[in-house]
Amino acid sequence: MDLGSVQSICQVTLDWETAYATAFQIQTSTDNSTWTTIYSTTTGTGGDQTLSVSGTGRYIRMYGTVRATQWGYSLWEFQVFAG
Repeated sequence: MDLGSVQSICQVTLDWETAYATAFQIQTSTDNSTWTTIYSTTTGTGGDQTLSVSGTGRYIRMYGTVRATQWGYSLWEFQVFAG
């Protein structure tokens, strides 16, 4: 996701469909090339998740590493809060 300019990020909310990640990272980048992890879990629960994070970047992504189902990853909504 391109935020348009470098932002200070304090919170991310994820609204997962049935195909969620049990292990994933939230990563930011200033150049869409080099990524920094600002949140990591191996115990993702799916559903609605509110994550307290701290980082900066113009780009942000969810980087899934372990799927809960065979269908990959699917998010209804991915919200980013600056502050």
